[in-house]
Amino acid sequence: MLEFLFLSVLWLFKPIYFLLFAVLFSFLIFNNFSWGGLFLVLDSYSFILLIVMSLFILGIIIISEKNNNLLILSEILVFICIVFFIPSNMMMLYMFFELSMFPILVMILGYGSQIEKINSSYYLMFYAAFCSFPFLFVYFKSNFLLVFTYYNFVISWEMFFILSLSFMMKFPIYFLHLWLPKAHVEAPTTASMLLAGLLLKLGTAGFLRILGSLSFVHNNVWILIAFLGMILGSFCCVFQSDSKALAAYSSVTHMSFLLLSLVFITMSSKISSVMLMLAHGYTSTLMFYLIGEFYHTSGSRMIYFMSSFFSSSMIMGILFSVVFLSNSGVPPSLSFLSEFLVISNSLLISKSMFLMIFIYFVVSFYYSLFLITSSLMGKSFHNFNTWNIGFSVPLVLMMYNVFWLSVFY
Repeated sequence: MLEFLFLSVLWLFKPIYFLLFAVLFSFLIFNNFSWGGLFLVLDSYSFILLIVMSLFILGIIIISEKNNNLLILSEILVFICIVFFIPSNMMMLYMFFELSMFPILVMILGYGSQIEKINSSYYLMFYAAFCSFPFLFVYFKSNFLLVFTYYNFVISWEMFFILSLSFMMKFPIYFLHLWLPKAHVEAPTTASMLLAGLLLKLGTAGFLRILGSLSFVHNNVWILIAFLGMILGSFCCVFQSDSKALAAYSSVTHMSFLLLSLVFITMSSKISSVMLMLAHGYTSTLMFYLIGEFYHTSGSRMIYFMSSFFSSSMIMGILFSVVFLSNSGVPPSLSFLSEFLVISNSLLISKSMFLMIFIYFVVSFYYSLFLITSSLMGKSFHNFNTWNIGFSVPLVLMMYNVFWLSVFY
């Protein structure tokens, strides 16, 4: 089974073969469940689904990206992410977690279009460094006993807080999120798609692994931070003029919602958070892809100039509306199902939570709808490459794919 993964590395310079072998690997992993090796062990179906999602995103990138170097960097990043989802060793987990920074940094610094990309790379590096050193400290203090991938022993609240910091930065929760909009705005479209679709899932997958220890400490702080991130992040979205920054802040709000779901620590909230990870991965990838297509055609990312999609290209208009509606959680999209589960969970725990979630939903529906209405109507003509946009239909299908429910239940 693993030989397919290593074969895919040999084909690094032929992206299509790389994708083929990685897909074969993901199919075999479904059959050969919980294979235990020296370093890699597969412990839950949710990680397989994340691997499948990363391959989907890579497929769309291979079809749409013309720059060969960006393609190779994307392959390296997807490989790092796949190996991150299946280690049995905490040190390996940390190693690949940090290694995933490298391809994204090269993408931003090498292929970003504005000079601010240096500033955003500084943000990325310093956030990563400051939030990750404490993790190594915890690892050292535990006498290197954290060999297995799951933390399920009793640790103090402070220790858990330090431990979760490095994952929180990749979430990104509000207060540690500042690098995300900066990196997104400077990165090329391919890097944005990978950053939103894959890199944010590393934080959540890592947090899933340390959830066992969260059962022993009180988690009100996390619920508070999650609510702050949801509501403040969605208000940030309303006041954005750059559409890419809007998409970046909207992924901050979704990730805060995911954190809220995770810290309930019930079975249903775990299921809904994994579904939200999948939904967010597909939706945000498509959001950045469509905004990037508009940017390549018109040379502007301002929401003020986003207009006349329907008179320019029908398929672009329809896909744009479908993607941003899915972003705001409209049924029957995957994000609606997961958000419904989270809301029912929070209602069981506390009635006052519903008011906060209601505010979040109103605001997030507003900014998604505002973007759709402002971009569909208009008289000018944009010459979109519709052949390219048609390729994103598979991701739209995955975004509305309720089939995942049968895997979880």
